[in-house]
Amino acid sequence: MAIIQRQDLEEEHLDSAFWIGVGTALLFCIASNLLAAPIAHIFKEPKLAPVICWLSLSMVFGALSAVPTAILTRDMEFRPLAIRSLISTGIGGAAGVAMAIAGCGVWSLVGQQLIVLALGCVCLWFAVPWRPRFRVSKRHLRDLYGFSLQIAGNDVLWFFSKRSDQTMVAYSFGPDGLGPYSLASKIVMFLNDAVVGPLQSVALPALSKLQLAPEEFERAVCRYCEISSFLVFPLFAGIAGVAPELVPLLYGSKWGAAVPLLQVLAIYGAGLTVFSFTFPALVAKGRTGLQLITSTILSVMTVAGCMIGARFTPKAVAFSLIASYVLFGIGLLLIMRRVLQIRPVPLIKRIVYPATSSLFMLAAVALLRLQLRGWLASPITLCISIVTGVILYAGAARIFRPDLIRTIQDAFKASLHRTENSLRPPEAFELEEELASASTGLSEV
Repeated sequence: MAIIQRQDLEEEHLDSAFWIGVGTALLFCIASNLLAAPIAHIFKEPKLAPVICWLSLSMVFGALSAVPTAILTRDMEFRPLAIRSLISTGIGGAAGVAMAIAGCGVWSLVGQQLIVLALGCVCLWFAVPWRPRFRVSKRHLRDLYGFSLQIAGNDVLWFFSKRSDQTMVAYSFGPDGLGPYSLASKIVMFLNDAVVGPLQSVALPALSKLQLAPEEFERAVCRYCEISSFLVFPLFAGIAGVAPELVPLLYGSKWGAAVPLLQVLAIYGAGLTVFSFTFPALVAKGRTGLQLITSTILSVMTVAGCMIGARFTPKAVAFSLIASYVLFGIGLLLIMRRVLQIRPVPLIKRIVYPATSSLFMLAAVALLRLQLRGWLASPITLCISIVTGVILYAGAARIFRPDLIRTIQDAFKASLHRTENSLRPPEAFELEEELASASTGLSEV
């Protein structure tokens, strides 16, 4: 992120960041191997130790990929990143499924993860012309690492705030409790990352270029939040509505315990969308210290809530996430107003329509499911519910927000006609061009 955000970037910045990153990853890899057995002992699961040892290699692949990814993201060259993801995920997923069918158990997940990271690393190095020289500059490290160490601290805290719920569930309820909870959590986070992730990837370089233009900066953040809410809110509302039919159809009836967890975590996933662009905005403004403080507060609140919820049921842990994020969101609104000069009222107005129309769609689908229950098979009920929800939401959007529909359609049409070398926004950085770039990343991923 320091590479993406920095205005004046030199070759020495890239070389220094690469070698320090790889060296740090190797140290963490060694530490993970040394601590694997004690960690397995804490969780009372001896099979965990070798899994940790092998998965520690993922940090090395991540370090090898970090600088090339930053170069492409800084230049808003998202097509090579999308191709990398497509190739590595497709081959890695196929290998994981093959290993699972062969009876490899948990090692199919380990193999899938490592293959995806290794292939992704290879694809990245074919996509960038830059090659590191064996040199480390103290001056250039100082330029980057005052900024990036705070980002690293934020990432560690964000990891704990996102993983503390599963850790508490695993420790309190064992594998039987963790399995359904992990499945529900993965579905929610996958959907959030698939829709919001591409927009966030574009938001950081785009907002970094707008950091000295406060009005355009505010408009861009509000617009990103509006589009992501427009896409994500109905998605999570629909998931919550059809979860009783969807989960057994996709994973089998034995995963029925994941249904209520998925419905609760869908609310949490929708809440994440509202403030998804606060942290990229803070980074773009260079306020990484404040970002670290807010992440610390969120992590403490999340861990405390999960510890309380773990005394009851996994569902209580899921509710604790919602409570923590609601309280944290109030503080974020104040930060956005005072630090980022983003007024809360215009931002909230942008998400009123997606929220209300998604709730309307959810209520209509719930009533329809009650009428169809017992009359039709679950797969047919699921299909009818999905089609009805899509028609209702899209129809309401056509009536009440045709401008937003046109904006998204125009952005996608523009992205489809762009060539690989035309992904960079113009010097004026007009918001329409940024949205087109965002849609390019979204459609390609």
